[in-house]
Amino acid sequence: MTTLPETAPGVTVERLLLQYEIEQFLYREADLLARHDYEAWLALFTDDLCYYMPIRRNHSRRDPETIEHDDALALIHDDKPFLAERIAKIASGKAWTDDPVARVRHVVTNVVVSEEDPEAGEFTVSSYLLIHRNRLEDEQDSFVCGRTDRFRRTPDGLRISRRRILLDQSVVLSKNMSVMF
Repeated sequence: MTTLPETAPGVTVERLLLQYEIEQFLYREADLLARHDYEAWLALFTDDLCYYMPIRRNHSRRDPETIEHDDALALIHDDKPFLAERIAKIASGKAWTDDPVARVRHVVTNVVVSEEDPEAGEFTVSSYLLIHRNRLEDEQDSFVCGRTDRFRRTPDGLRISRRRILLDQSVVLSKNMSVMF
């Protein structure tokens, strides 16, 4: 392992390269979504994908926020075949939420990589996401969330096997949720 000068103790060149690789993956994913290339986007996930967005609840300052379990009520709880069906519906032109096509931008930030099982090639990555969508003349939506992804090295490169999305809103004010997170 090659280490960096004393200004960054404990940080290795390998760790920086992994951080860069994951950030570039997430930026590429955002670009695919902006271009509505959903087939290429879907290929970024493993076949055993769990894509999950639990409903957020408001809580008082006295009560700590609880993180919902995977069986909690969810806004989205999809696997890869279900995501493929959603994409097929969009591609069919019969999805009113995507006709006309919305202009969507994904801004990814605060990417943090933790190596949980580097020998197996699996990493947990957290990031923040801001999505801005504009549709028709006057429809604008913003979604802000945190994501926790489980990355896996495969023969085809890095893939996401699990995505947990924690939307900051407890009530979704958008007319629809036809964006990909």
